Amino acid sequence: MKKKKGLIIGIVILLLLLGAYFLLRYLNLDEDNTEEEDTTETVFEIDAEDISNIQIVSGENTFDFSHGDDTWSYVQDANFPLSESAILDKVSSLTSISSSRTIENPENLSDYGLEDPEVTATVTDTEGETTKLSLGTTNDAVSGCYMSLNDDTSKIYLVDTSLKTNLQFDLSDIAEKEDIPSITGSTITSVTIQKPEGTARLYQDSTSETGWTFADTDGSTVPADSSLVSTYTSNFSALAWTDYVTYDLSNLETYGLDNPTVITVDYQVEEEAEDSSSEDTETSDDSTEESTENTSEDSEDTEEDSTVTVDKQMVMLLGDQTEDGNYYYGKLQDDTCIYTIGLSSIQSITDIQKEDFLSTKVADYSFADLDTVTFTRNGETYVASKETVEVESEDEDGETTEETRYLINDKEIDTTDFNSFYNLITAMTWQSQDDSAQPSGEPDISINFYKDGGINVTVDYYSYDTNFYLVIDSKGNHSLVNKMDVRELLEAFDSAMEALEE
Repeated sequence: MKKKKGLIIGIVILLLLLGAYFLLRYLNLDEDNTEEEDTTETVFEIDAEDISNIQIVSGENTFDFSHGDDTWSYVQDANFPLSESAILDKVSSLTSISSSRTIENPENLSDYGLEDPEVTATVTDTEGETTKLSLGTTNDAVSGCYMSLNDDTSKIYLVDTSLKTNLQFDLSDIAEKEDIPSITGSTITSVTIQKPEGTARLYQDSTSETGWTFADTDGSTVPADSSLVSTYTSNFSALAWTDYVTYDLSNLETYGLDNPTVITVDYQVEEEAEDSSSEDTETSDDSTEESTENTSEDSEDTEEDSTVTVDKQMVMLLGDQTEDGNYYYGKLQDDTCIYTIGLSSIQSITDIQKEDFLSTKVADYSFADLDTVTFTRNGETYVASKETVEVESEDEDGETTEETRYLINDKEIDTTDFNSFYNLITAMTWQSQDDSAQPSGEPDISINFYKDGGINVTVDYYSYDTNFYLVIDSKGNHSLVNKMDVRELLEAFDSAMEALEE
């Protein structure tokens, strides 16, 4: 009986303790709710035009900006090329600040990072009144950071994290960068790379069989493959400065710009033509009416002729690499500031040699661009040519069309048979070039590509070793070509010639 009574007493005591626990927990929650209010409110607001000064302190950086006559300036250095858009972005973030939560009477400021704020912004209005915004720890869980106003720590506000991140910057981030001209690769007519060790140049050349010539630093020149030229010139379309460095040009040697690499790009742009018909002339009513009629008739032609091609030039100076090796110092010739630019984007432009522009094609000559192609094989000569003939349509209208026919020694050859070996010729690529490799015996096939007043190149194919044919052209190139590729060509040529004789 006593045991049963003691158990009942114990249960009663346990229930009383649980009740006390939940009561205290309720009271604590109620107290917490009085300390934190989850209501959104605007805690600071000012019109941008009413701001006269802003001081931003972030880490070791202190920036002061002054506003007057609709212009912002950097107080520490009035000559600094301040970007108007960059400073207006900072100003905009300060004009209206909302809090998503207010914490009343916080016990420990260090919990919010406000004993030593990460960022402070002091805003002064045109009446001289100042407001200090102190920004502390970021709360990643709610994408906010803690802020106090005017060092009043009785209230802490939770504001959007973007406010703090927007105020954490370096001087280079707010500098006005002078633009590098936007150059489309297809508009470039020449590129010159002038280095201390010599000058290399890539340029359009009407006398070159490819339309382009590359002159290396040693003075040697080669025809530059047009597709490789297009790949190279496309590098210029994405050039842009990375960071501002300084506007002080008195110590160019500090950045290696006293003896720079010079990149000169000649290119063309389409611009609107200037109207040259501005002179006033006295005309009769009749002549005015006639002029109006002529103007109406010629309006379409005038619109078509409203642009002209203008030659432009960009000159970029490159100095040393930065200490981390990721950038170069540079400036445009007429720029007033020094910047950095990405290492990879520059090296793809400056680190070039003639091998970069040599096509791997052995003889990429389109038959459509030639007058004749002469083949010498097994002591026999075969001259390929073409002719255009008019063919009458089989339809009732009887219209005629032009058709190109291929001839070997003036005898028509089936177009499919001709293309079966000629396409193998133009697609042939070399594996490597070796000027020391010498032929032995007679070539298995010799091909001459000829155009009156233009191309006249002979290519000889010699059996060389178990893996390669040695191909020598009349321009002096010695190339090693896969033996199986040449054998496929010879078999296709012999088969087409046999079909021609049948």
